Amino acid sequence: MNPHEAAGTPATLTTGDGTALQACVFESAGALRGPVLIAGGLGIHQRFYAPFASWLATRGFRVMTFDLRGMGLSRPPERKASLRGVDADMLTWARQDFAAAVRALSDHSDGRPIGLVGHSLGLHHAGMTDAATQARIRVAVSVAAGSGYWRDWAAPSRRKAPLMLHLAGPLLTPLFGYFPGRRLGMVGDLPGPAARQWMRWCRHPGFAWGAQPDLVLASLQSARFPIHAFSFTDDDAMTEACTRKLLAAMPHATAQVHVVSPAEVGMQTIGHVGAFRAAAQPRLWPRMELALD
Repeated sequence: MNPHEAAGTPATLTTGDGTALQACVFESAGALRGPVLIAGGLGIHQRFYAPFASWLATRGFRVMTFDLRGMGLSRPPERKASLRGVDADMLTWARQDFAAAVRALSDHSDGRPIGLVGHSLGLHHAGMTDAATQARIRVAVSVAAGSGYWRDWAAPSRRKAPLMLHLAGPLLTPLFGYFPGRRLGMVGDLPGPAARQWMRWCRHPGFAWGAQPDLVLASLQSARFPIHAFSFTDDDAMTEACTRKLLAAMPHATAQVHVVSPAEVGMQTIGHVGAFRAAAQPRLWPRMELALD
């Protein structure tokens, strides 16, 4: 093993509604600086974050990654061919699955509040979960997260959005019983309820808090953890404007925005997911680590 990596240990979490989720814990070899949860982006499995989690563990953190129900290692064997019948929407993920991961990591760390690294959708979960879970979050590092209204997206994603949000999604989700994004090269497979809700939000100028204010506004307004938000100038999906719109929806969570170009951290590209690739380790990962303190 690379001396700058720490091995992860598989773990199983149980949500409040009894669903088993698969997670991985990366332990610090030295004194524990604190627990950190990595909440991934839409359709991205926890294994993608393992190198960053391993690196954080060598820096003194206990780190947990996890897969939402229906996704990655939490996808039941009988659902490998199809997610038809998986009853999970965006708020199930936030208020059951994300909440279970926060609770498990905090409890495993003697009740200490956690640091959160929320990639894209992962930061939304912190804003849309319950107040008791939010109270366990010490600080959140937002990475490439923002309001999902499609007309605010960066050009590469904005050009493809009508095909996904107005044609493929509405037609194929009821036909298959889930969104077959993997075979289309769009986001990845999503449970039907999650796909329908997310696409509804993305079509609304006010995103989730405009499309379903009765379901999400109270949670967004109860968030009181500080946020360090990283926005990348070459993100092919989330613009700085998207990031600022999301932060504005959480008025009681004090936020600082860090706008980063690839050149200033010695990278050719960062995009929407590059912050977690190995090329980011020398200069970008230390910035994200500093934001966790």
